Amino acid sequence: MTGQPVKRSYAGAALDYLGARYVGVGPEECSYTIQAIQIPMRDGVELAADFYKPELPDKQAPVGLIMIQCCYGRGAGISFPNARVFAARGYQALFVSTRGTYGSGGTFDPGSNEQSDSQDIVVWMRQQPWYPGSFATLGPSYLGYSQWALLHDPPSDCVAAVIPVGPHDNAWHAWGTGSFRLDRASWSDMMSKRDAERGSFLSRLSSIPGLSFLQSSELEEAVAGLPLEASLQKYFGDKAPWLFEYLKHPNVDDAYWTSRRHHTALERVKIPILLVSGWYDTFTTQTMHQFKYLRARGVNVSLIVGPWTHVQGSGLYSMPEIMDFLAEHLAKSGKYNRSPARVFISGSQEWRSMPTWPPATRPTTLYLQGNRGISSERPAQDASPEETFVFDPLNPTPIIGGNQMSSGGRVDDSAYADRSDVLAFTSEPVSEDIEVLGIPTVHLIHASNPPFADLFLRLSEVDAQGVSHNITDMYRALDPSRDTSQPLKLDLQDCAHRFRVGTRVRLIVAGGCFPMYARSLGTAEDRLRSDKTVPQKHTVTVAGGVSQLILPVGAAV
Repeated sequence: MTGQPVKRSYAGAALDYLGARYVGVGPEECSYTIQAIQIPMRDGVELAADFYKPELPDKQAPVGLIMIQCCYGRGAGISFPNARVFAARGYQALFVSTRGTYGSGGTFDPGSNEQSDSQDIVVWMRQQPWYPGSFATLGPSYLGYSQWALLHDPPSDCVAAVIPVGPHDNAWHAWGTGSFRLDRASWSDMMSKRDAERGSFLSRLSSIPGLSFLQSSELEEAVAGLPLEASLQKYFGDKAPWLFEYLKHPNVDDAYWTSRRHHTALERVKIPILLVSGWYDTFTTQTMHQFKYLRARGVNVSLIVGPWTHVQGSGLYSMPEIMDFLAEHLAKSGKYNRSPARVFISGSQEWRSMPTWPPATRPTTLYLQGNRGISSERPAQDASPEETFVFDPLNPTPIIGGNQMSSGGRVDDSAYADRSDVLAFTSEPVSEDIEVLGIPTVHLIHASNPPFADLFLRLSEVDAQGVSHNITDMYRALDPSRDTSQPLKLDLQDCAHRFRVGTRVRLIVAGGCFPMYARSLGTAEDRLRSDKTVPQKHTVTVAGGVSQLILPVGAAV
C-alpha cells in the first residue's frame, strides 16, 4: 500500500529551518514531499516507511539516495537529522521502520532480522522508478547497527556509509566484560513502551533515546533487586522478551548471538565510511575497533571523536562533515577535505587532525605506591606492600559519569576518593604537560577473597583546586581461577587528554560500577539468578613497582 506524496507543512519547514541552524549546515536548496509506503519482505511481512523526495526544478535529478533503518519511529524529532535535513538539500531519503516497530509488521527482536530485512529493502528499492542506481546508508546507534547488518553482505550499489555511535556486535556490548551491561534493561524498557507516542506528552518524551532519565523509579528498584533476573521478570512481565534471551546467553560465542554480530562486515566492506563517536559514548570501544580494523585493511574510513556522550555523538555536532562526506561519495559534487582522524583533546580543549588513530606514542610507566600514591619512581621492595578495600554487593560502588547510555559524560568524580570501597591512587602535580593519546594499560597484581570479583578502573585528572574529572575507564569480571601471582593486564578505553602542568594523575580501582554492570555477588552462584551475597576484600600489591599504569604519551607539546 502506498500513500499520496504530501508536501512539507509550514510547521515542518520552520522545524527544518531552526534545526539546520542548530546543526550548522548551509541554506536549503528545495522543499520536499513525504510519501508513506509499505515494503514487502521475503516472508510476507511489510515494513512501514516514508519516502522523501526533493522538489527540484524540472529535469534536475536528486543528488543521491539515502537509506535509513530506524526502530525509534519516523516522527519529526528523529527524522530531521536522518532524512529531512538531507531532503531539503536535494537528496532522496528512504526512512524505514524496523520490523515490529511503528507500523512495520512482524515481531521486534533486536538485531535478529536486520541482516535479511536490509537486503530485502535494497531489492525492493532497485525495482522502483525513482531508484538512481546507487545509494548510501546513514544513521546513529541502532540505525548504525542496522547499517553494519546490511554490510555483512555489502550490496554492490551501496557506495558510502555514515555510522555515528553505531555498534556492530550486540553480544560484545551486552556481555563483553563478562558481566551483563544493565543499560540493556533500560533500553528494553524504552523499547517496550514504544507505542507511548500515542500517550501523554511525558510518556512521549520518555520514549526518546537519551531521555531515559524520565523512566520510573520502579525500574531502578528492579535493577537493584535480587535475584536480578527474577526482579526484572517481575517488572517486565511478558514485555521485552528479548531481554531475557540476552540474560540466558552470557557466552558471546553462543549461536544465539550469531545473527546479532557483524564483524564479517568489517572484513568485507570496501566503500568509504565515516565513523562518529564521543569519548563518553556507550559504543566508543566498538567504533575505535571499527576504525582501526578498517584502516588496517586499507578501507577509506574517516573518524571524528568529540567530547560527547551517546546522544551528542549521534551526528548533531558533526552534520557539516556528514554533508561534505556525502557530497563527495554520493552526490559526487564536493570533497571531504579532512584528515582521516579528527579528535578532541580534553585538557587542552582543542581539536586535532591526524593521519590515523592512534598516533605514534611512547609508553610512559607510572608505579602505584603505598599510601595510594602514583609516581614515575619505582617503589622499593620493602615499601608498603599492598592496599586493600572491600566491595559490598548490597552497597555497590556507583557509576559516576562515563560511558552511560542516557547520561554520563565528563563529570566531577571526586566522590570516589572519599569512598572506603575505592582505591584512588593520585600523583603529585605534574611538572610538564603529558599528552595521552590511545589506550592506557594497567598491570595489576591483584587478589580477592573470595575470588569471585570484578574490577572497575578509571583514569581521571585532578585539577589545581582538587576536583577530579574522569577521562577513560574499563570493567572486567575476573576469572576466579586466575593465577594471582601474575599481573592482570587491563586495557582502558581509547582517550585523548592532556594533563596540564599542575594537574595530577589519578587511577581509580574499585570492585563495581553499578548500575552500569550487574554486580559481582562474591559467590560461585550465577550473579543473575542468586540472592546470596558475600563482600569481597580486594588486595592490590604495590611493593617493588609490580602494579603499574602505562600511558601512551605523544610527542612533546
